[in-house]
Amino acid sequence: MENTVIARVSGGGQSNLSSLSGIGAGNEPFRAAEKRTIKPGFTLAEVLITLGIIGVVASMSLPSLVQKQTEKTTVARVKKAYSILQQAYMLTVQDNGMPDEWGATDMYEKDSHVFVANKFIPYMKVTTNCVNKGADYAKKNCVGEEFALETTYASVKVADGVTIIFRTYDGTCSHKYGNNKYLQNICGTISIDTNSTGKPNISGQDIFGFYLTKYGIYPRGTALDEVNTMEEFCTNTRTWGKNYGSFTNGVACSAWVLYNENMDYLHCNLNWKSGKKSCKK
Repeated sequence: MENTVIARVSGGGQSNLSSLSGIGAGNEPFRAAEKRTIKPGFTLAEVLITLGIIGVVASMSLPSLVQKQTEKTTVARVKKAYSILQQAYMLTVQDNGMPDEWGATDMYEKDSHVFVANKFIPYMKVTTNCVNKGADYAKKNCVGEEFALETTYASVKVADGVTIIFRTYDGTCSHKYGNNKYLQNICGTISIDTNSTGKPNISGQDIFGFYLTKYGIYPRGTALDEVNTMEEFCTNTRTWGKNYGSFTNGVACSAWVLYNENMDYLHCNLNWKSGKKSCKK
C-alpha cells in the first residue's frame, strides 16, 4: 500500500495528492535495504566437541601444574625450617653448652628425646607442644602415626604449620656417618613434616630429616653421607616411604632439596654422582 501526503502550494488550497514511493533525498526513489551475508556460526555439536577437547587438555595438564606448585611450596618450607633450626641450635648452645654436654641419654629412652626437645623449644615460635602429651594427642595435632611414639620421638608444631620432630641417638654425639666434622659427631636426628598432620606423611615428599650434631644442624643425604645415601634412600627406583633395611626411602632427600631447590628426584633418577641438578640439566 502506497503512502500519500497532502502538500500545500504557495497559492493556497490543497495540491494534488502525490504518491511517494518511499523515503529518500530529493526525488530519488526509495532504495531497498542492501542484502547482508550472514556468516554461519558454530553448531551446538561443534561447541560441545571444542569444550570437550579443552577439558581433556586441562585434565592432563592441571595435575602437573598442581604438583609443581606443591613442590615449590615444600622446598620453601624446608629451607625456612632449616633456618629456624640453625638459629635455635646456636641460641641453645649459647645458653646450654655443646650438645654432648646436655645430658641426653639413649635413643630408646623417652626422657632423652623430651630433654633435647625442651632445649630447643624456648628458641622457636611453638604453636602446639606435643611433647609428653601422649601418642593420640601427637597424632591429632602434630605428626603422622610414624612419629607419634613417645618412646622414640618428641614433636612440636611451629608458627608456619611445620612440625619439628626430635630423636636422640645418645648423649655423647659419637655416631659416625661420614668423613667430615658434622658426620663424625652425630647426636641424633631432627625431622620436619612440612604440612604437619596433612598427607602424604612420606619421607622425601613432606617429611625431611637432619642430623643434630655437635657442630650444628646438618642435612641427611649429602654427597659425603656414607649411611643415608641418595642412591639407596632417595631414589625413584624404590617405593617412597618404604623401609629398606634400617632406613626409609626418602630420608636422604633433604640435602638435595636445600642445595638444588627442587624435588626432581621424584620424577627421575638423580644423585650427586650424576652431576645433574634437575631432571632437565
